Amino acid sequence: MVLVAGIGTAHAQAATSTVAPGATEIAAKDGDKPVLLKPVTVQGEAIVEGAVEPNSSMTLKELFVEQISVNVGGTTASSQKVFVNGLEENNLNVQIDGARQSNNVWHHNANTLIDPGLLKAVIIEAGVAAADAGPGAVGGSLRYETKDVADLLDKDRKVGAFVGGSYDSNSETFSQSGAGYGRHKGFEALGYVSHADGSNYEDGGGNTVQGTAPNLLSTLGKLAWESAAGDRIEATGQYMVDDAIRPYRANFAAVRGTVLLAPNKFTRRSGSLQYTTTQPTDSFDPELRIYLNRSGIERPTADGLAARGYFDSSVTSIGGLAQNRFKTRIGTITAGADLYSDRSSTDNYADPLFREKAVNVGLFTQLRGEPIERLQLSTGLRLDRQEYRAVDDQSFGNTGLSPNVSATFEVTPSLNLNAGYAYVFGGIPLAESGLFHSFPYVYSPDVEAQKARNGKLGAEYSLQQFRFVAELFSTTLANTAAYFEDVAEGEPFVRVTGPDLKTEGYNLSARFEGEQARGGVSFTHTDVEYNNAGIGTTAFTYGSPVGDIFKLYASYSLPAYGLSAGASSEIALKYDYSADSGNNDLAGYEVVNVYAEWRPSFYRALSLRVEANNLLDAEYVNRFSAGGSLGFISALKDPGRSIVLSTRLVF
Repeated sequence: MVLVAGIGTAHAQAATSTVAPGATEIAAKDGDKPVLLKPVTVQGEAIVEGAVEPNSSMTLKELFVEQISVNVGGTTASSQKVFVNGLEENNLNVQIDGARQSNNVWHHNANTLIDPGLLKAVIIEAGVAAADAGPGAVGGSLRYETKDVADLLDKDRKVGAFVGGSYDSNSETFSQSGAGYGRHKGFEALGYVSHADGSNYEDGGGNTVQGTAPNLLSTLGKLAWESAAGDRIEATGQYMVDDAIRPYRANFAAVRGTVLLAPNKFTRRSGSLQYTTTQPTDSFDPELRIYLNRSGIERPTADGLAARGYFDSSVTSIGGLAQNRFKTRIGTITAGADLYSDRSSTDNYADPLFREKAVNVGLFTQLRGEPIERLQLSTGLRLDRQEYRAVDDQSFGNTGLSPNVSATFEVTPSLNLNAGYAYVFGGIPLAESGLFHSFPYVYSPDVEAQKARNGKLGAEYSLQQFRFVAELFSTTLANTAAYFEDVAEGEPFVRVTGPDLKTEGYNLSARFEGEQARGGVSFTHTDVEYNNAGIGTTAFTYGSPVGDIFKLYASYSLPAYGLSAGASSEIALKYDYSADSGNNDLAGYEVVNVYAEWRPSFYRALSLRVEANNLLDAEYVNRFSAGGSLGFISALKDPGRSIVLSTRLVF
């Protein structure tokens, strides 16, 4: 399934550019109002998501509040991770503005720092991914897209800006954000910055959770030029940093009752340059891109001396893409090549630098079309060649094919059936660079490339303003990265080929989309297994237990008065482990959030918003936060009740 969480007017434009014959067109409202996207069918795969205008207080969790297959674990920016059908995001091809992210630096920290404040869309291919989604999409793909000047400015305006701010009562956090943007004679420029600073929050039991005070800086810059003939060149740069005192293991509150805190500086830098055309023809619709990303963690000792557990580690990725889209009688063919070179480096302040490198070249083609009436088809093939240089100087070379096929058949105007399958070559993923901070590692000579099998089967029924979706899914990832640690003292750990990682289950959803009201309920039953057993809550880089989870949401608006209000809830049922698993069962919980927003009729560019998050002040550990099943680990409990006030003013 492909899911798009669109934000603001931009996503309406993006979605309609790929709408298949007969799909519903999406009409954008006034530029200063939120755009509500209706469900559409795009090239044989479902795109389902409403959209709200981003506000100064939006979090990553709020971004996916309606998506049952997507969840976020961790309570701080430095520990948050996204899970798709229970698989951790480093098993997906993750991109930001087309730049592939390779951020598996340290399993106790987040994979990708992301600021929702200027996002226009998030596209999730859960499980079955297309060939042009990129290399290594063993569990699917996750693509973030940020706004351009055209998404923020009306056509008759040359310059604009916005400022926003929020206050969170629980952590006493003040957040500020602002942007300026403009265009002139084909040139465009955009600059954005946000900063959040506060104190440690309290959980639902009134206990202060140490090491959770936010100190997050986010910046984004874009420059673009577009010719009269439609040639467009765009440069993008991003910098984010979370620099604060965090738990020694950023996703644990304590280990064996001991709270250890340390300076923790987590950064992400990203830059890209791309060429596209805004006036494509049937045979000329190219996309060229080069990018550079660097994510890193600095955790130095106070005295600067070497000590176990302190390190400076980073992963740098350089890559590029060249592709073209061709329109044919049976659909659109995308064909091209991509390349990445990932390098990891770790300084543990004692030994020489530990380094690894992986280089991958891929060729791909993907067809999307309607070969016969009522049948939408998407099918493609990738060929990848990877060269891997391990930390112990061993070299590994692997080549693999990745075919995929997805189809949607319109049984009646109201009923669609869909199915898909993908076999994916994933190569050998870089080891966490942070692993080398305290132990030497060597590779078994028979380490194998990752491979995955993904399948899905679903149905979608529409009845006027109601929509019902059911989906079965299964992903099996073979040749996982594992480490043999049963060695004599002083001997190195050994990286070996690990057992299978598997997620399977079903998702159900029902939603209503009206002129002023919308709402829905969704449910997932997801089993995630590693080595044929229920996965634990510390299965880092693999996934998380899921079990049975409900998500509910509803909203209502009075456009004439500029008023809107809504609520959302997540209900996780108790998760039971087998008696011999060594894990403690996970308690269920229910979280309720409500909000109200006002855009005064005399000035729609101003918005005032109040939220009550965790309204019932539940004391709980999110199902996707680490450590909850082990008695000697105190997991990070989520924040208790919090009142958030925010405002935004557009000039």
